[in-house]
Amino acid sequence: MIKLYHAPKTRSVRVLWLLEELGLPYDLVVMPFTQEALKSAEFLRVNPCGALPAIEDGDVTMFESGAILEYVLERYGN
Repeated sequence: MIKLYHAPKTRSVRVLWLLEELGLPYDLVVMPFTQEALKSAEFLRVNPCGALPAIEDGDVTMFESGAILEYVLERYGN
């Protein structure tokens, strides 16, 4: 199951929208859009750039919205 790291009014909305449109199950991790949260050691392990969006899908971790959209469509789209 995809885990999406998200904050309102960020490009993670694009990924959230696609997951909803495809009807895919996902875990949503809503984060505060603050330097403290994005630069925390925990989040930097997911995305070393400290930016949103980010996803984890099994062994795959990605953190650029356009690339995430392409990945999700290629892997789960029909």
